[in-house]
Amino acid sequence: MPALFFNQDQFNFHIPVSDQFILHDMPEANGNYVKVYLYVYRSFYRGVPDFSTAKAAEKLNMLESDVIQALTYWHKQGALSLHQDGEQLWISFAPQTPQPPKGTRSSAEEKTPAPQTKVIRVERKPAYSPEEIELYSQNPTTRRLFQNAEALLGQPLGPSDMMILFGFYDYYRLPVDVIHYLIKTCVESGNRSFRYMEKVAEDWSDHQIDTIEAAQQYTARFKVYLPIFKALGVAYHTPSDVETEAVDRWLYQYNLSMDLILEAARRTFQKTGKPSFKYMEGILYPWYQQNVHTLDDVAALDDAYMKSRNTGTMAGGMSSGRKGSYFVASKMPYYDYATYERLARPAPEEEDD
Repeated sequence: MPALFFNQDQFNFHIPVSDQFILHDMPEANGNYVKVYLYVYRSFYRGVPDFSTAKAAEKLNMLESDVIQALTYWHKQGALSLHQDGEQLWISFAPQTPQPPKGTRSSAEEKTPAPQTKVIRVERKPAYSPEEIELYSQNPTTRRLFQNAEALLGQPLGPSDMMILFGFYDYYRLPVDVIHYLIKTCVESGNRSFRYMEKVAEDWSDHQIDTIEAAQQYTARFKVYLPIFKALGVAYHTPSDVETEAVDRWLYQYNLSMDLILEAARRTFQKTGKPSFKYMEGILYPWYQQNVHTLDDVAALDDAYMKSRNTGTMAGGMSSGRKGSYFVASKMPYYDYATYERLARPAPEEEDD
């Protein structure tokens, strides 16, 4: 009986795909998702060097953001695992166990929560071509996105507007109803610029605002800041973390009223011509130190200061001899942040004789 030999070289052109994927994962998946899975799995299996989502997108004739979306889908399905480390995205394929037939769930499955993933974006926002936008416009979801925007703006969208708007959905991963609320909020606040809306979309994406309820809660928190920025000469502004910390400090730590904060904002803008929160702190901290609670208290403090200029002593017992301790413009006093920061430091203890 002749011996049998297997020519193993031919298997260098094949990769094993599990029954789990073919029988359970693949049938319900989008065709492009399957294409991405197989290509990435092949690259993983072969140990392809310098592999990237950009190269996969080019090879598969897809947008890089679509490749990321497909990988995120498979991560949620448990077919692969994603881990983001800085700008690097790590992908691993764990052995899969057989799944029970459709309609049945094991007790272990019922207790295991669906995997949660962080929003993963490509390093650079795709530059959509007019041809791509035209192609995506044939999709009912994208068409509804554009129609909603045109209704809110009351005018047709230009090509560049469509490119930016599609990025809200494709790149920043915001749902269509959230994008609708975003545009509505911006228009109502007087901001119709898509460039501005894009900054808001990026901020919402970073904070994982993916429902109308989350968007309403997020924007409601910032409504308290809008009058402050208006007094600072800014029509509408999404506060930074530093700015929100400052306002929260004035409201809840210093217990200052909004009237006082707005008065400090007006004085700041009149003196500096810009929204300087540091300068506002130089006004509000002394008011907090001197138990100022109302605008009448501010008026009394101003009056005492004006009188002190003739006697050489400021309200609160501070010498007015130091030039720059107060700024006066249009007969209204302004307070120097650096001076009050120095005065706020604890005085050194005197040594006993």
